[in-house]
Amino acid sequence: MAKKQTSGTRSRLLLRIGVFALIGYLAVTLVVSQVDIMVKRQQLSTLQLSIQRQAQQNTELQRLIASGDEKAYIERIARDRLGFAAPGERVFIDISGK
Repeated sequence: MAKKQTSGTRSRLLLRIGVFALIGYLAVTLVVSQVDIMVKRQQLSTLQLSIQRQAQQNTELQRLIASGDEKAYIERIARDRLGFAAPGERVFIDISGK
């Protein structure tokens, strides 16, 4: 009779270990999923901001094309971003840092 109680106790112990292992696995899976969701939401907001900026830039470029002021825009970009100057033009650079 003692052997039957030992095997029954052993079965219950294994069942409890299995249930706790399953609960632990599900908890870890839930936490990992929540972290992934948080990362994806952050990526989504970054992409939405990027889309918004690009849409504003597209609107500005479409306005520029519609107004026919392309030459002035190109000259301004060449001066500001590329450091170009018109032929014969003197460029003064402020080295004071102000």
